[in-house]
Amino acid sequence: VEYVPFGVLGVIAPWNYPFHNLLNHVISGIFSGNAVVSKVSEHTSWSSKYFSDICREALKVHGHDPELVQVVTGFGEAGEALVACSDVDKVIFTGSP
Repeated sequence: VEYVPFGVLGVIAPWNYPFHNLLNHVISGIFSGNAVVSKVSEHTSWSSKYFSDICREALKVHGHDPELVQVVTGFGEAGEALVACSDVDKVIFTGSP
């Protein structure tokens, strides 16, 4: 069995449990060799900024590019743009449509 990274993961995370829902996809994405762009709920923009800062610092301290983790805030249009982006290789959605 051979595991090959996708490249860039687009994550759409819900408002409830913002730390856990963001942490889950970022850690699994980074550990499997991908960059991660997370679109967080407009209700969790404030707390998600702090989490992304922690992730970036951890990556930097361990010799990795801190830009591997990006957080996008906004309403539904931001999520639509992430899903439609040709640079995103895989989309992960948690929640209900």
